[in-house]
Amino acid sequence: MIRDAVYDSLTAEFATAAGDRPSTVPLTPFYDRAREAVVVTAAPAFAGKAERAAAEPRVSLLLHDGAGRLHLTGRATVRDDDLEANAAVVERLLRDEPPSPKRAAMTAAADFLNTRLGLLLLDWYGLRILLDIEPTAVERHADRGVGVTVPAWPAADVDASEAATYDRAVATVVSEGWPRSWPLATPTIRDGRLRLSPPSGVSPTDGQPACVLVHWHDDDLTGLEQRVVRGRCRVADDGTWFDPASSTHLRNRSVRDRLRFVADGKRRTRAYFAERGEQYRPWPGLRTLIEW
Repeated sequence: MIRDAVYDSLTAEFATAAGDRPSTVPLTPFYDRAREAVVVTAAPAFAGKAERAAAEPRVSLLLHDGAGRLHLTGRATVRDDDLEANAAVVERLLRDEPPSPKRAAMTAAADFLNTRLGLLLLDWYGLRILLDIEPTAVERHADRGVGVTVPAWPAADVDASEAATYDRAVATVVSEGWPRSWPLATPTIRDGRLRLSPPSGVSPTDGQPACVLVHWHDDDLTGLEQRVVRGRCRVADDGTWFDPASSTHLRNRSVRDRLRFVADGKRRTRAYFAERGEQYRPWPGLRTLIEW
């Protein structure tokens, strides 16, 4: 069940916890059949998610499957000793995927990384931090959580134009130390607050920290946009609501977006290695590492 859901998920919502504060981002999951573990990855330029998992290994993934969504909790092990070797592991896991649109999209991305242009612009992106997730529990959500309509949300800095691009919305809180996420099938906003409609077994308290991720991507991940909104739960007579406080926005839709992504990635990668007292060496490409 978990393996098939991973194969069906071009992206999944990955959640970590820092104390009682959750953080949720979309990532592409893989399945390692040899170790029966789910694997997600991060480029060193965006190592924050791995650093949070290293500090608190209890994580969760909201996967897709044919019947709806699958919420998986597990313990993460961060592997960041050899980022080049990790890239080869990712390629092996990709080769193990059954033929699917996901495999086609990821293979096309890997092929581009091995072109002259890909190596020039994205030599840093091929380096990979691995997070191995050992499943501890699985829960099914009947709602697919894809194809939703997100309304304009000025209180979270989401105007009508941005809101119209999103087709996925997920809420997350921390429950007994574990991040718990669920899809919002019909996002409803009133007086700047978003209705949460938590599933059975999740009972947010008034004032509890929470986050909401709204995002979209195309079929090959060349275009995407996401916003993570942080805030607190508000429990009222008519249900549980989310009161936004701040948000972080990422967009890759235009040429300008892509140039900014490349520049920020190179800068962040240099900073990642500098913080560790290491020298950044341009990544030689996945194909030279296949036999690792």
